[in-house]
Parts: sequence; C-alpha cells; structure tokens
Amino acid sequence: MARPNLKSERREQILDAFERCVARYGLYGATLDLVSEEAGLARPLIRHNVGNREDLIEAFIDRFLARSDAATALMVEHLPGSVPAHAMVNWLFQPDASSDNQLVLVSSALIMAGAHDAKLARMMRSWMADFIDRVVAVLRKAFPEATAGDVQAAAAGIAGIYFTYQSMVPLGPDTALRTGSHEAALKLLQTLES
Repeated sequence: MARPNLKSERREQILDAFERCVARYGLYGATLDLVSEEAGLARPLIRHNVGNREDLIEAFIDRFLARSDAATALMVEHLPGSVPAHAMVNWLFQPDASSDNQLVLVSSALIMAGAHDAKLARMMRSWMADFIDRVVAVLRKAFPEATAGDVQAAAAGIAGIYFTYQSMVPLGPDTALRTGSHEAALKLLQTLES
C-alpha cells in the first residue's frame, strides 16, 4: 500500500486554515501566526509545505479561483436543456443551496484586498467576467433571438443581483431579500423573451 503524500495533505491543511483566517480577518489580517495556530502546525512547517507568505497567498488565490470555476461549471453542466436560464436563476437564489458563508467572506476579502493590489484586482475582475460569461452562454442558448447587447446586460444584471444577495448571506437568513432578488433576476429573463 502506497504511503499518502504527507506534504500534499499538509498543504491542504494549511490552505484550509488560511481560508478560515481570511474569512475571519481578511487577506492582510490572516498572519502566519494565526494560520499556524488555526492549522495546529508550527510556522516552520507552513514554510516547508507551502513557502513564504507570498507563496501562501498565491496558492490560496489559485485554489479559490479553481474551486469557484469548477462550482460554476458544475452548475451550468447540470442545467436542464429545456429551461436552462430559469433553472439557473432558481438555483442561484434557492435558499441556502448555493451559499457557503466562508467562501462568501473569502471572496469579499479578496475583492477588498484587490483595492490595494493591482494584480489581485485583475484576477478578481477576471473571476467576475468568467462568471458573467457563463451566464451569457446559458442565456444565449435559452434566448437565441435576443440581441447580444440585451443578453450581456441581463447577464450582468443577474450576476450583480446574485453577488449583492450573496454578500448579505453571512448576516443570516433574509427571506425578503432572497425572494426579491430572485424575482428581479426572473424579470431580467422576461426582457429576453421574444
């Protein structure tokens, strides 16, 4: 039986701890001391398994972007062929189905850190553009008669509504906001119907 790759396991343990710290303290507040304590590992083990703070941040951001991309791709892949746009909107605004408070807090922390880091700002803008592009693809398939401009506007609106709603999820359930956001996104779909 092959021995598990301890370095790989430790790396994930450290990245998981860093994620929890970023969710609590922001990207700049998540110090190596806090990560070490959260991971239950000595600081030298963090350096040995991931590298310095810059290496840790880079690995963390890469993992966040990859996981987010995979989750969005999975959602799109599982949309029904008959009504994909409505199914997508229903999935996005389903109570608690697509919300992970920690990931919402992490994405907010990365966006806020991007205000002081041009490279991170570009990455987070690209992250949002990729999400909107996926929504555009679903809308084009569902509404082939709609103009490209109308589809783009509806996709941007749906994404904006979704991310605004998601930003409030860590504060606790808000049925009125969820319901209103869902209805607003459905109204955007109605603008594309011919």
